[in-house]
Amino acid sequence: MRPQEGEGWDALARRAAGLGFRGVSLPFDPGWRDADLVAIREAFDAERVEIVALECSCNFLTPSEDACRRDLARLARALEAGALLNCDHAVTHAGSRHPDPGRPLAPYPENWADATWDLLVRRVWALLDQVDDVGVRLCFEPHPATTLNTLDSLAGLVADVMTLRVRVALDPAAILSAEAAAEPRRALAEIFATLADAVAVARATDVRLVAATDEPLVEPAPLGEGVLDYPTYLKLVNALELDTPVIVPPQESDAAYRRAQDFLAAAAQRTRLS
Repeated sequence: MRPQEGEGWDALARRAAGLGFRGVSLPFDPGWRDADLVAIREAFDAERVEIVALECSCNFLTPSEDACRRDLARLARALEAGALLNCDHAVTHAGSRHPDPGRPLAPYPENWADATWDLLVRRVWALLDQVDDVGVRLCFEPHPATTLNTLDSLAGLVADVMTLRVRVALDPAAILSAEAAAEPRRALAEIFATLADAVAVARATDVRLVAATDEPLVEPAPLGEGVLDYPTYLKLVNALELDTPVIVPPQESDAAYRRAQDFLAAAAQRTRLS
């Protein structure tokens, strides 16, 4: 959630609590000073709403060294800010090798090259070496057009960086193939068996199967209008070792946020009754 025009942090915290959310994910602002961070935390603490993640999408794979330095500095500040906000997760993407800096999630042939993978791992460690371990996890979110667009690539990143400081922000809609979406319960079981406790944040997304001329395709769908088995999804999230927030994507209105919250609450109730 982000503040509406003219809305302060106190009002946003009250709005989130009124909608039934116990936590929020906020877009990170590199202009926040320490005093701003303290004020934000106090506003949400007063409403007993946790700040569960900071969204700070950066491009680890940009071919521009200058842009890379700026992005890594921005993300380093997000990790430090998370500590002051009592927030455990900073969420980002791997990015793209596309030469246009305005297209950080664009498909590009080099995105899947072995050299690009090695670059991603090196730049992750370049970032971690800049920042003390303040208990804030760097969480990578998959995207269909980037290096991290499959279950195996997410598991490979966690294995190759070899640190608990790097985790996964799971978005099932970004990694489900049409074949997997046809058997969503089985696909979810495979995802969580492979990633296990590498999942630190879970997105509340959905997909639908679309008929095509040769073979079915998948496309994003509004929460609850796709094929994802949410009672199973929430049960698997709840079984993880650490408390793992389930984050609703940005919505166009409070009514939409309320519908999403009601849907998740109902799915969680079905999980308890099963």
